[in-house]
Amino acid sequence: MNIDQLFEINKKRWNEKVHANQSSPVYDVQGFLAGITTLLPIEIEEVGPVKDKDLLHLQCHFGMDTMSWARKGARVTGVDFSPEAINMAKELSARTGVEGEFIESNIYDLDQTDLGSFDIIFTSYGVLCWLPDLGPWAKWIAEHLRPGGFFYVIENHPFGSLIDETCPEFFRASYPYFSKEPIMFDDDVPIIDQGHEFQNKTRYEWMHPISEVVNVLIDNGLRIDFLHEFPFGFFPMHPSMVQGNDGYWHLPKQFNVPMLFSVKASKPI
Repeated sequence: MNIDQLFEINKKRWNEKVHANQSSPVYDVQGFLAGITTLLPIEIEEVGPVKDKDLLHLQCHFGMDTMSWARKGARVTGVDFSPEAINMAKELSARTGVEGEFIESNIYDLDQTDLGSFDIIFTSYGVLCWLPDLGPWAKWIAEHLRPGGFFYVIENHPFGSLIDETCPEFFRASYPYFSKEPIMFDDDVPIIDQGHEFQNKTRYEWMHPISEVVNVLIDNGLRIDFLHEFPFGFFPMHPSMVQGNDGYWHLPKQFNVPMLFSVKASKPI
């Protein structure tokens, strides 16, 4: 299959997941509607103040994080390739009165959207695995950041993504770190997908080593301000993970391995 066919399979999966995620306790849509932020402590601290900034959220799903930044004073735009996700984002915006522009687009088609430039470009949590090539992604980001602006990503650490999530007894690495080929999955994510019978379970994901993420940003003229790694995740990737008071999911103490990373990259003035 070619890339367009793989994208279409993933889009069908994500269109269906929008409806499942509306009722998932992991997403907590009702909490968001009541005014609770969906942002987690790390990105709030590392991104810093956003008041009166133009912020673009790439791969925004149905926009709760996007609008959480708007609640902090940013002028926000969210982009996602799922029409169902964008429709729900617009619905949530209308229901909450939180303003934001939401645009349906594949990351690789962003040049067709005439989005302009931004002070901050943001993306987070389970996004890079849907992109087969980070080169065009980084190029577009660099071209659409204003001088002095920055790009920020917080994401599953590729080391943590090696874990065999079907093995509850112990930690075992079962996926390739350096593979350029897509990995096919045909299953549900129990903690998020519980109670929903999917018609479209198949999805394709791509692995991106830390070096690739950092180097494509450098190659496109951005300055790396920091690379941070964290020994916990944003969802229970492995059955042995337990949610802590900090809101993150932790492996047993004997498995002190990186599960998240963050990068901030600035555009020189």
